[in-house]
Amino acid sequence: MLIVLKLFVCLSFLYIPSIYGNKPNTIKTYHVFESFGTVTQELKNSIVMNYDSRGFLIDSSIYTHTIPLHEKYIYVSGPNEGLKIKRSFSKEMILSYNFINDKKGNRLCTTLFGTGDSIYWREFQKYDINNKIIKRIRYNPEEAINPDMMEDSTNNKLLWGESYFYDSTGNFLECKELYDNYALVITRFDLDSSNRAKKLNEYFDPSVIYQTIFFHDEKGHLIQEASTGKLGQMIESKTYEYDILGRRTATTIYNKKGEIKEIFNTLYDDDNFKTFDYYSDTLIKLSSLKEVLLDHKGRKYIEAILDSDERVLEKNVYYYDIHGRISEVKQYDLIRRRITRDKEIPIKVNIYDYD
Repeated sequence: MLIVLKLFVCLSFLYIPSIYGNKPNTIKTYHVFESFGTVTQELKNSIVMNYDSRGFLIDSSIYTHTIPLHEKYIYVSGPNEGLKIKRSFSKEMILSYNFINDKKGNRLCTTLFGTGDSIYWREFQKYDINNKIIKRIRYNPEEAINPDMMEDSTNNKLLWGESYFYDSTGNFLECKELYDNYALVITRFDLDSSNRAKKLNEYFDPSVIYQTIFFHDEKGHLIQEASTGKLGQMIESKTYEYDILGRRTATTIYNKKGEIKEIFNTLYDDDNFKTFDYYSDTLIKLSSLKEVLLDHKGRKYIEAILDSDERVLEKNVYYYDIHGRISEVKQYDLIRRRITRDKEIPIKVNIYDYD
């Protein structure tokens, strides 16, 4: 049997400078409280993002800034009886993402870390020659059971690769997809009556959490995606439609049986700087509506979530700095409407810091 190595991606393909030119950006989330007429903001979470000199995101960490009371204080008896601070910190990391990008900025690999550098999963993405995503696969390295090394003549660490197997007469028999030197997907082929290769079966390593295949039309628009889960079992699929300007107008989600699960329709009111997103269930019954108001520069500045009776449930208000970047987002809960001195009080505020 002849083995032909066709494609691989290694770290030598990436441009990763040792000194990053951009300082991290931070998004801080504050919860807003009102008590006896006084409104206060408490920092709950923050996201810290680091970029390389090209402006590509290379890592992102999520921190919590709150401590449960039973962990923060301890009761001390004796001469100094009373509550004492047991534990104090400004923040604690709960999740961290690491990203690897190619020279064009396409994201090749994402790794999610928990506390103590434990890896929850790794995710890989593949692109066609037009830089359109064609595949995404996520797996748990702790559960991978099918190691398979792929040689790389450049002696660089391999991200992912594909190897193709042929018989002695050149008939295509098998394709292996390797990620981190594990064969996560193996597709075997047989010959039909016309001696053309047809898919016989597909093997998924038990570590594979899900796999999504993407399809595009001749204009480059994403028109369909199909996702499988553990052992290749179908999870759901989606189809997309666009208007003549290339804007997405409809998304239909199907369950694993191919039945319609949800429908999302988008209507663009260009004259009034508005967009409307309609969410329908399996009975094609309107379940919720999102209305977005745009400013004169085409930027989102108010986003409202309405129920099927067009009652506003939630409202988000966007603010921008002098450079046109988002500086603040205030979230309002219109069900539990809170008003102080005839002024609405948000329940959450996101602050964007730029270095």
